[in-house]
Amino acid sequence: MPKVIWSRAALADLDRQYHFLNARNPEAATRALQAIVEAGKSLGQTPQRGTPIISAPGLRKLLVRFGKSGYILHYIVLEDEVLILKVYHGRQNRLS
Repeated sequence: MPKVIWSRAALADLDRQYHFLNARNPEAATRALQAIVEAGKSLGQTPQRGTPIISAPGLRKLLVRFGKSGYILHYIVLEDEVLILKVYHGRQNRLS
């Protein structure tokens, strides 16, 4: 089973997403953070389940359902690791 690693950028994204939502709804911010972290952990068991991003070979995205738009994790699967690179809100414009 691959080890899940969060990049510094992904951790910074996670922190930013939490603080953005926390200013509006602290309870929702805590639930969103839990959902994102659990989704990331689950990639250790099923790393290939995310959708490949055609424009960036090797990169995958995983939708984390939360609210209307949810969150998206960008990650790559390495030999013994899943490296989470980015975390962003579904309404943000990013790679598809």
